[in-house]
Amino acid sequence: MGSNMAECHPVAFRWPLKAKLNGAKLIHVDPRFTRTSAVADLHVPIRAGSDIAFLGGLINYVINSRRWNADPFFKEFVANYTNAATIINKDFKDTEDLEGVFSGLAGFTEPGFWPYNGNQGRYDPASWQYEREPKPPGPATQDLITRRAGPPFDDLVRSLKPGKAHKDPTLQNPHCVFQILKRHFSRYTPEMVEQVCGSPKQKFIQVAEALLANSGRDRTSAFAYAVAWTQHTYGVQMISCCALLQLLLGNVGRPGAGVMALRGHAAIQGSTDVPTLYHSIHGYLNAPSALRPHESLRAYMAAETTPTSYYGNLPKFLVSYLKSMYGDAATAANDFGYDWHPKILGDHSHIACFAAMAEGKIKGTVVVGQNPATSLNGTATRRALRQLDWLVVKDNWLTETATHWYLAPEVKNGEVKIEDIKTEIFFFPSTQIAEYDGSFTNTQRMLQWHSFAAKAPGDCRTDSWFYHNLAKRLKRAYAGS
Repeated sequence: MGSNMAECHPVAFRWPLKAKLNGAKLIHVDPRFTRTSAVADLHVPIRAGSDIAFLGGLINYVINSRRWNADPFFKEFVANYTNAATIINKDFKDTEDLEGVFSGLAGFTEPGFWPYNGNQGRYDPASWQYEREPKPPGPATQDLITRRAGPPFDDLVRSLKPGKAHKDPTLQNPHCVFQILKRHFSRYTPEMVEQVCGSPKQKFIQVAEALLANSGRDRTSAFAYAVAWTQHTYGVQMISCCALLQLLLGNVGRPGAGVMALRGHAAIQGSTDVPTLYHSIHGYLNAPSALRPHESLRAYMAAETTPTSYYGNLPKFLVSYLKSMYGDAATAANDFGYDWHPKILGDHSHIACFAAMAEGKIKGTVVVGQNPATSLNGTATRRALRQLDWLVVKDNWLTETATHWYLAPEVKNGEVKIEDIKTEIFFFPSTQIAEYDGSFTNTQRMLQWHSFAAKAPGDCRTDSWFYHNLAKRLKRAYAGS
């Protein structure tokens, strides 16, 4: 679902085809009939954007099926390897109870300094928490933050540890996660899926039965998706729904199972690992934010550490990261330079930034490895670009973003005059992947090293060279500040 693997990931698609030769069943759920559909055992048409209803229907069908309830494997897996048996606070209310919304719906007032966050409709998850025993005795988290306890930060992590969650391994308690899930997804009947998704009921049932037949103690199934889910408005919910289905089927953490995000470009996954996303720092930690309780090093640790998971080690990860940034200057006395680290102001993703750009709140921008002037809302994007004082484009070619000031449709038809565009534009030619040494992370999340095949021509430079030399110049420019 959410991908056309045969055409967009042809090298990786060799493996599903090899599996098919060995007897595996290949199903393609997609609005179009593509080359992927042509070699699949079953193609199921679906209305674009209705994936949640389709996945919800599979969840409802699976947990009410005879096979799922007769084979002890499924409930054993769910009870022991998921939170299905955990009991939720009795204050939680589902959408049936509150006319379409969950409990905890909160208002949001946009801050004047960055009113582009789109957090209206967010939830306060206090009523969604587990029902627990009393918290273990020990120092209070706020006291440890106030008196700047640590390093080491073990006491701080221990102070975050909640009481033991109540569970019902029989999955019968009406407030356990499984029963809440079962009630919530009961609406997604095969008839509803057919109505919402346009997928024939019989084909939908074929998919559900194939998943059940190919899941269990001796068999596993996998989902593969690409940007049709990743970049969808409700992409997070689609992928989470798919992960939920796979957990119910025991298809997580086992050979041949899981939910695989297909990555298209060399190192697009590596870019996430590095990271280049605005909201995260190395190690997939959240970036310090002005909208979160991140006022100090310890406040950040208290807000972001999950004490009962592997990320209970977050304080170590964070200190290691800060030392990698600031070297010997990062010491325990100055909280490892935490106060030097910039904080994001809110949502700095693509759409939010272009909205700010259009209103003149962003004076300059650097565009690397993307071409926003040709986005689906290209007219609005180019209008925003014309509000900039300066624009840097670093790419392999003169893209439409680099040339929008004289080749955009609105310039060519005379709607916009070149002399009215105030933006100063700089173009830096970039190397291509075969022109430098480096690593990339592939779809399987395997790190691979590649050596350069040819030297880059002319003034072409790598991104690392560009940013390193830019940083050195900025360092010199601000040396006396």
